[in-house]
Amino acid sequence: MKNVAGGHPEFYRMDASLAMTEIVSWHTKLAGLPWNEHNKGKVQKLLQEAGYKKEPIRFMTTQEYKWMYDFALLSKQQLEDAGFTIDLQVVDWATLVKRRNNPKEYDVFTTGMGNFYDPTHHIYLGPNWPGWTDDEELNRLLAELAREGDYKKRFMLWEQVTRTFYDRVPVARYGDLFGLRAIRNTTKGFNEKTERIRFYNVWLDK
Repeated sequence: MKNVAGGHPEFYRMDASLAMTEIVSWHTKLAGLPWNEHNKGKVQKLLQEAGYKKEPIRFMTTQEYKWMYDFALLSKQQLEDAGFTIDLQVVDWATLVKRRNNPKEYDVFTTGMGNFYDPTHHIYLGPNWPGWTDDEELNRLLAELAREGDYKKRFMLWEQVTRTFYDRVPVARYGDLFGLRAIRNTTKGFNEKTERIRFYNVWLDK
């Protein structure tokens, strides 16, 4: 996160919540989530349990979004340090969009998610986006959350969704990344109130 943000602490934040801090109603502070653990021993134990034999992992990215490429490049280094064999495939954006629709053409890709204002609008918690999860338990919890009208009960369900996400969905969440937009005061016809806060992650197809 620090490197992708150019070393500027004001442009990134380390946080495990699936809702950004600014979305106060849905920001979670759950302890014990498997996030940012710095535990190489655990990684190697899990690789051994999975029967991983150094097969190349096809990591797809593009240089057309610098942050996406930077995340992939740094992730390749860290994954290889942990025992993976990474085949970094750098393609143009159109090719990446085409290939991510076919699970047979990649194993991993980096991406960024826009903000949301209700958990039921979170695009990557369901199968309606290429490569995203179609987990039965997550689908059940999200359906229950959509039907529930009481905020306290909804927030408890959202916490269950978050724990289930970290337990079952093959994704490594990086953190929150912020952009900087500047505009001359003589510019006309531009929406100066545009807001697009994101958090970034790496998505594993398997």
